[in-house]
Amino acid sequence: MKDMILLFDIPREERRIELKIWRELKRLDAKMVQHSVWKSGKLQDLIDIATFIKKSGGSATILEEKLIF
Repeated sequence: MKDMILLFDIPREERRIELKIWRELKRLDAKMVQHSVWKSGKLQDLIDIATFIKKSGGSATILEEKLIF
């Protein structure tokens, strides 16, 4: 199973949305790399979260992790 990276940005005034996203990522046992950068092997769940982020006025991108060196 490959790890995926979720990068997201939400408006600062949307604190409740940020909290909901954070709780969902913790429920998935995703690992925080930085504040808005999370890693998980559960692609469909990350897609669902990214869709929610975009519908809430934010931006989200999912990348496939590939170790080069």
